[in-house]
Amino acid sequence: MKSTCPICGASGCVSVLTQRGYTYVRCQGCRTVYLNPMPAAEEILARYQDPTYFAGNGEGGYRDYAAMHKALAPHFRRRLRTLAERLPKRGRLLDFGCADGYFLELARDDGWKIAGVEVSESQAAEVARRMSVPVSTSLDTLPPVLFDAVTMWEVVEHLPQPVAELRRLRERLCPGGILMLSTPNAGHWQATRMPERWAGYRPPFHLVLFIAGSLRRALEDAGFADVDIRKTAPLPPLPRWVQRASAPLERSLADGSARPWPVALALWRAIRLFGWAWQKVAYPQDDIFATLEVIACRPA
Repeated sequence: MKSTCPICGASGCVSVLTQRGYTYVRCQGCRTVYLNPMPAAEEILARYQDPTYFAGNGEGGYRDYAAMHKALAPHFRRRLRTLAERLPKRGRLLDFGCADGYFLELARDDGWKIAGVEVSESQAAEVARRMSVPVSTSLDTLPPVLFDAVTMWEVVEHLPQPVAELRRLRERLCPGGILMLSTPNAGHWQATRMPERWAGYRPPFHLVLFIAGSLRRALEDAGFADVDIRKTAPLPPLPRWVQRASAPLERSLADGSARPWPVALALWRAIRLFGWAWQKVAYPQDDIFATLEVIACRPA
């Protein structure tokens, strides 16, 4: 059955990309991109129980999530510093979609009392056992406590009904509590001009993809206030020959396999700086930021 836009409810849409038998469309109203038709809830849930999702399924999941820690660490630590600016007195933090618990480890080291939700039953059990903290497979089975902060790193795009789930998360926040999340930016130049190459299109795992405006609408409809959306992770276009030559480096940094890591990272940053300068001349209208990051709060 064909789906309507999960954010604004409009039925008008245009096809963006068909991949692995799934079709992404862009809403003509709010420009949200979503799978149409949307997979059944049972199919969505079952796919996360496959152990290869976190280690081995490079197409839809991760080749090795643990190997990505070195790539995730600077982003996670920066986000914890941003959260500390808003909530200098550490309290309870829920990481929704906590994967193998790496962000929870960093948050606990930073002074937070932590809990997690992870839909993968094996991952949830392993994180709970290893870290001796409550980790549930859904909000329904999480202990009935309120949190000072909720985080969602690259999770909201996996939700078939994001507004409803964001509303439920708002209810688990203390009044004045903070939500932080990140998600791929569907306004990025690759998403619009070269959809076959954009990493954000990962069916059937990425279900709903946002531009800044539609993400703001989703958060406000869910009852959040003071919504601050920032664009991060600049990924500018490159001349074709540079793109081909640097593609293996980009992939190895994304999956954590680059060696030696500091040299590979420095080289990629230099390539991106070159790309940024080239984009200013060749494609000045492009949105070069690959990620949207949000800070919002539950009204007091």
